[in-house]
Amino acid sequence: MDSEIPEAFQKELTCLVCLNFLLDPVTIGCGHSFCRSCLCLFWEQAEVPASCPVCRQPSEQTNLKTNFLLKNLVSTVRKANLRQFLKCEEHLCGTHRQKKMIFCEANKSLLCLVCSQGQEHKTHRHCSAEEAAEESWEKLAKQMRSLWEKIQETERNLKKSSRGTDPWMELEDKLKWSETAQLHVPQPLLPELPARPMSGLMEWLNRFRVNFSLSNEVSSQHIRLFDDARRLTYEHDSLHASLDGGTLKYFASWGDQSFTSGKQYWEMLVDSSWDWAVGVCKDSWIRKDDGILDKSNRDNFLLVCVKQDDHYQLWTTAPTTPLYIERPLGRVGVFLDCDSGSISFVDVAKRTLLWRYNDGVCTFPVRPFFCTGHR
Repeated sequence: MDSEIPEAFQKELTCLVCLNFLLDPVTIGCGHSFCRSCLCLFWEQAEVPASCPVCRQPSEQTNLKTNFLLKNLVSTVRKANLRQFLKCEEHLCGTHRQKKMIFCEANKSLLCLVCSQGQEHKTHRHCSAEEAAEESWEKLAKQMRSLWEKIQETERNLKKSSRGTDPWMELEDKLKWSETAQLHVPQPLLPELPARPMSGLMEWLNRFRVNFSLSNEVSSQHIRLFDDARRLTYEHDSLHASLDGGTLKYFASWGDQSFTSGKQYWEMLVDSSWDWAVGVCKDSWIRKDDGILDKSNRDNFLLVCVKQDDHYQLWTTAPTTPLYIERPLGRVGVFLDCDSGSISFVDVAKRTLLWRYNDGVCTFPVRPFFCTGHR
């Protein structure tokens, strides 16, 4: 990372949905900015009317315009980071010990100046590594925008065709038409975007590690956290899931102690779970008289993973929001900062931040919560 570009400045150029640098950035009425594709995907799965993924302020914008100021700033930062990356010793040319700053378009490789003028490459078309990288980012943004427009056009055509369909059409023909239409409709985009590893993250978190016992385990018939374990939907700003489908067995438990101050960190193993939820909850969320979990998401701050068909989808609960990042395998770390009122989740194996609830979102006391579903 270039010393001339502070990390805090780079953070301002990060999409709050995918947690990567903004790609084809758009800014909505409330002032928050996102990748165009991330915002479109969020609105596609979210409730109506569309709202900001961060502050939840309703947005009536339909014709999103690229924020060229942010786009140019992101380009500048990416180029600086690329220069810093190519300066590293392990990325120097093995033969001439020079920086590989030239991109060969013929064989898609990075070259140093001497190699680019050699017999093997001198007749090939070359450009700078920065230029090639930016061209690739621009191409990706255009492809995603074009694909999204085609999806929207297909959905409009399907609705139009459905309105004009003869209500007395034979059932067999209707089924054939439906099957054919499904084959040609692009599937909804569900990207699993990789987050960037954070150097020293786990070492710092382990300074606050705490041990506690999980108690009050309840079986599936008492859990109301999930209303449909096979899919997540918005319904009155709450996350619901049902436990009576198939042979899934759910178990929930919560910590035997509450936290009111300081910083605490713990980890939960989730890799063998079909569905799972980790985080913190308030005592008011648990009805002590019968051990039942209330449906409200105002008293729980969780990271939830639900299996939908052959895809796993991550969600948060306050508010209910889909996350387009890779599902963690192994352990999920939970960092509770009572001083700032925030909760963070990390992928322990990859040393990456999965999600962070904003400062002040949580009030105390709260206790650890863990829920798993198994076949």
